Amino acid sequence: MKLSQLSGSTLVLGGAICWSLNSPLVKYLTLDPLLICALRSLIAGLFLLPFLRTKQIRWDGWLFLYSFFYCALCLSVIVSLSMTSAAIAVGMQYTASIWLFLISWLKTRSFRLRLFLPVLIIMIGVVFFMKSGGSGDSNSTGNLIALSEGVFFAGMTLTAPKVTKTNALGLTALGNLFTAVLLFAAVPAARTGLFTLNSLEWGLMLILGIVQVAGGYGLYNLGITRISAQKASILALWEMLLGPLWVALFLALYPSPQVLKGFAIILLGILLDHRLNAV
Repeated sequence: MKLSQLSGSTLVLGGAICWSLNSPLVKYLTLDPLLICALRSLIAGLFLLPFLRTKQIRWDGWLFLYSFFYCALCLSVIVSLSMTSAAIAVGMQYTASIWLFLISWLKTRSFRLRLFLPVLIIMIGVVFFMKSGGSGDSNSTGNLIALSEGVFFAGMTLTAPKVTKTNALGLTALGNLFTAVLLFAAVPAARTGLFTLNSLEWGLMLILGIVQVAGGYGLYNLGITRISAQKASILALWEMLLGPLWVALFLALYPSPQVLKGFAIILLGILLDHRLNAV
């Protein structure tokens, strides 16, 4: 089946599954976080570059805003993952759903309870993550960086459809190349670190670049041209549920009971959103 035949919800869910590989792989790698962020973006950008159709992209301020939010999101997720628990580092970007709800409320001047209730329940679950201390490797600075992820994720979600509705994969390539060029130019350690990678590290970076980044953000950007921004942000929460699961299975870092409570509450919010806002 072609990507064009898949629903927006299916595409976003596929992106979330690809993203969920981030937690165990980044936790396993001992490379500099900035090198990981720059190199995986370079690999993703080059992999998707053949899909770029320049005439289908708006080369204006919206593209700059998208690139800024995308770069900031990638960087904050990678840095927070290296400093705090996977549950917190991944989970905080999904505070985006509350920002997106508030923006929609301000724009439409209409408060819809059926849209707000799932978001409220999800945010309660996220609070459980923040208060839990994760799996024992929580860090206050990492938690603070993680808090910024929700703003960047909301910004990326809102600006992507403004740049293009017909060339989402090309847009994903541009965002990743912008991120890679900026980081390699600004961070000398990222450039020199390229020459120290062994074959295993290169293999893991290829998986991160092609599957987790190119696949994850490519599918997500395709999906948000077909469903609402808030719907997409809620479906993307499956990354938050799956990521720590892979960390537990492959790295034996287990979430605390408080985190498991957060899982249950977030899942309840997702199911409630599906029930109330199926269309």
